[in-house]
Amino acid sequence: MGKLNNAVSAFKALNGLICVYKPANVPIKQVQHTIITNLCRDLNQLPGRPQEKRVEIVGPTNAPMTVKLVPNLADDPLVCGPRYINEDFRCSYATHLGLFSSGVLLIGINAGSRLTYHINIARPTRAYKVHGQLGKATDTYLWNGKTIEKATFGHVTRAKIDQVVAHMQAAHQKTMYELCGVHKDSQTAYELATQGLIRPANSKLPVVYGMKCVHFQPPDFTLEIQAVNEYDRYLWTIVHDLGVQLKTAAYCTGVQCIRQGRFNTDLALLRKHWQLQHIVDNMNQCHQLIEEHEDILAPESATLTA
Repeated sequence: MGKLNNAVSAFKALNGLICVYKPANVPIKQVQHTIITNLCRDLNQLPGRPQEKRVEIVGPTNAPMTVKLVPNLADDPLVCGPRYINEDFRCSYATHLGLFSSGVLLIGINAGSRLTYHINIARPTRAYKVHGQLGKATDTYLWNGKTIEKATFGHVTRAKIDQVVAHMQAAHQKTMYELCGVHKDSQTAYELATQGLIRPANSKLPVVYGMKCVHFQPPDFTLEIQAVNEYDRYLWTIVHDLGVQLKTAAYCTGVQCIRQGRFNTDLALLRKHWQLQHIVDNMNQCHQLIEEHEDILAPESATLTA
């Protein structure tokens, strides 16, 4: 979209979905508040609508009077306040991203709030980079928890961690088919898989579709996990369980969402770009992506019977 010239047309353009990059240790509510506050600031800096006029009749009552239009001081921003305030916007997010997590976050503005609802119902898969560290376990499975165990990790190699991760992925996939009541090597399971991604009927039941180690430099490692219905603590638990199966201890040092459905980090706006012009341009890019891929709002997939 071209450069915005006036506040009225800019406000009308703010109806859609945007993709932003949520920093760690920043709650979603603060992200929403910051975006809306920045939009109000930028809109109020643009030329607004003309100030309203009022009719004024002057002159003595016993002689012809003069009728003229004068500026209505009650409509002056210095009197009535800014043209645009936070309460003029509706803002919602598609799927939740925890306080300590960072990464891709989809936010709907005004009419775009309906899109976030449909995306939440569609439950797209999300990909994460989950960072962990060997040698210590905490009571919360996260870096800010109290240390409850320390262990050596010199025996852990890349081959061992890849083997354990492969076994964990196979166990998750086996559980996924067991919830359907079919064997994963049966014809029924094959026919079920050909319908698309198998999603659980219960939206609170996490399912992991893929897991692999993409970085290993002891004691640090990084897992790439693709899942649906996941939540922060579930991902932390995976790191803790990995440490147990490696006969050591491990805790999570960070969670980064790198993809949500077809929205990835390349499309996400950084905090320094949470400004009117960047947001409108990003909204147009997201709209174009939704038009090109209809499965974003209603993916075709099989559903597990809980």
